[in-house]
Amino acid sequence: MATAMRARAPVAPCRRASQGAAASSSSSSSSGGGFAHRKPSARGGTTHPARASATSLARPARPVKPARLHRRSAMGSYFDMDEPGGGAPGSGGGGPTTIPDSMPAMEERGAPKPYFPPVGVADDPTLANPLVRQMMLSTSWFGCVFDLEGVLIKSREKEHRESWMKLAKRHDHPPPPEMVLKHCDTMKPEDFIARQLRWTRDPMQMRRYNEERVEIFETIVAESGSLDELQPGVERFLELLQRADVPMAVMDGKKRFSQLCVTLDALGVMRYFENVDSPTGEPNVVSGEDVSDWLPDPLPIERACTAMGRTTKRCVVFGNNTTVTEACMECGAKSVLLLGRQPRYELQGADTVVERLTDLSIENLKRLFTEETSDAAEPEREKVEIFPSKFTAPVVAERSWEPEARSDDAGGKEPPDYMRRRRRRPDL
Repeated sequence: MATAMRARAPVAPCRRASQGAAASSSSSSSSGGGFAHRKPSARGGTTHPARASATSLARPARPVKPARLHRRSAMGSYFDMDEPGGGAPGSGGGGPTTIPDSMPAMEERGAPKPYFPPVGVADDPTLANPLVRQMMLSTSWFGCVFDLEGVLIKSREKEHRESWMKLAKRHDHPPPPEMVLKHCDTMKPEDFIARQLRWTRDPMQMRRYNEERVEIFETIVAESGSLDELQPGVERFLELLQRADVPMAVMDGKKRFSQLCVTLDALGVMRYFENVDSPTGEPNVVSGEDVSDWLPDPLPIERACTAMGRTTKRCVVFGNNTTVTEACMECGAKSVLLLGRQPRYELQGADTVVERLTDLSIENLKRLFTEETSDAAEPEREKVEIFPSKFTAPVVAERSWEPEARSDDAGGKEPPDYMRRRRRRPDL
């Protein structure tokens, strides 16, 4: 019987009509039962009940989806939750809300960004006290680190080389070559024995070698009759920095702490490196026994900056070789190199190269920090691949000269008088 009724039922002309019929049937059934909704007839106002097709009876009506919220209005609901009565519908309104980090920033284009105090930069416009801001921009804001030999006193490179040669001869070691001896006064003696000479790696034996070498070095200096003296203009430059409240430190990797303090007392410059704020009362002196490694490792510079109470980015290091430049570039300090040990073209990586300390002034030192940058104040720069993953064909530059003319001779060069050259005999 159901099959016969399905066969007699008219087929819906289209899907849209069947959905309309289904909607009308559902509305009529929900209004009170029966066919309450009647369609007017075209013959004379008589009405007949709307008939539902078989397709509408077989398929249930699809639920109506709610309208999607706009992205901006959906994001605005997060910000409205903090307000009384705000938030998502049915949430009850206020209360502190944590906005996730993945939410994009809702700021207009061209709007002024809030100032973020940059890290490691002296000038801070957010300071309300102009005196504090002026103090941060004064000379007491940075510090100076001096290498003993080559900056404060005359370099003893010749005496150091002679002492190592005599020590090698005394212990029946082969004489060190020149390419090894050039590192004798820029490294710690223990590291020089273990890494360059490779005599031993025993710490006690390396210490005995060094003590014996120091005795040979002092004998050579005494025989030469030249005592340690300050370079011309050094004391005047140290006095200038002290009047400007600039903290100073000295470092030397070939002497112990006690020996370095005795040397500074004999030179009469210990008062420039005193540290009143030190709990132990020790001066701003860094020796080879205070750190595990020496230049070009930045450990000595970092220890000197810690003793002075300054960051490495706020310090100027004075030296006379490229190891100072390498250490400064690694820790972010400024380097000032003096001529004498190496030629000028080898010192191009330094921030400043001078012949003597008297060529510098306080203004020159302050200008070293004019082009400082901050990772917090500036956006991240575009990273450039040193070794690109995709190699392209090299671009061949066009030749700036004119192409050579073709001629009969083997070299392919045009003869001087090409108007009178012998014509080629035609082929027979």
